[in-house]
Amino acid sequence: MKPKTFCAQVLCLALMLQAGCAIHAPVAHAADSRIQVGFSPDAGAEALVLEVIASARHTIRLAGYLFTSRPIVGALVAARRRGVDVRIVLDERGNRDAASRSAIRRVASAGIPVRLISAYPIHHDKYIVVDGRSVETGSFNYTHAAAHANSENVLVLWNNPQVAAQYLAHWESRWAQGVDVELAR
Repeated sequence: MKPKTFCAQVLCLALMLQAGCAIHAPVAHAADSRIQVGFSPDAGAEALVLEVIASARHTIRLAGYLFTSRPIVGALVAARRRGVDVRIVLDERGNRDAASRSAIRRVASAGIPVRLISAYPIHHDKYIVVDGRSVETGSFNYTHAAAHANSENVLVLWNNPQVAAQYLAHWESRWAQGVDVELAR
């Protein structure tokens, strides 16, 4: 390889690495933040998700792939009833079955805005941002199977507004790409 070509390749690689670092800047760790983990089917993943939802005082922003869990639907509806601003964005293709449509209909009927996104082959995000401060994320789909059959994980970053802000910015971009769910009359 010619020295000129090699130098050009190294320079391109260095620029790409630098650009990648700028996109994923490190975030500060809040002094009073804490981390919790849960696993399923046998180590508290669903209970941790429900705890996150119950902790909300002002806002819940949920991004999901699959959505059928009755306990999670119930917790979101309960949050809405206690005055929390709840909004949900879900994968359109993954939520066409009867169980998903029923869950979506239940939250939408409770006044929770839901948008479906089809801009990607799969909208595989699975996270909840609560009050702009805490984030629940992991492999856990919001389904009965995730809680009771699959091997899944949940990670909660409590009181970390810097991380929550990044998740919230991502959520807002997906919300903007979604289409409102309209209830049939």
